[in-house]
Amino acid sequence: MILESLPTRNDVDWTFTDDGNVIIFQEKHLGRFERIIAELFRAPKIVRRTLDEMNSELWMLMDGENSLLEIISAMDDRFAESIAPVSERVAKSISLFVEQGLVAIIFDQEEVIWNTQPKED
Repeated sequence: MILESLPTRNDVDWTFTDDGNVIIFQEKHLGRFERIIAELFRAPKIVRRTLDEMNSELWMLMDGENSLLEIISAMDDRFAESIAPVSERVAKSISLFVEQGLVAIIFDQEEVIWNTQPKED
């Protein structure tokens, strides 16, 4: 990842827990057989992913205004030794968010034409 890039939350539903961590709501993408089983057992169609404190902070920083370099610096300032080596851990977490379709890597704030704010209740 390029340090000047802007990791940015995609247009996904999310909110906060009572203790301030982030919950991300994701629709399940099931195959035909899995859909049949899910309907049979009345499984929920939405997955709630509750992030830990570090990933919640990272999520908040990925607002389309902070560069990767600024995010790394902020995470290092906030979590110090517990996130070392900070650049590697932040890059890995962002990569996982990208793989899950939750984050996009952009290079200009003008590219963000979607909602990055929490879900309204």
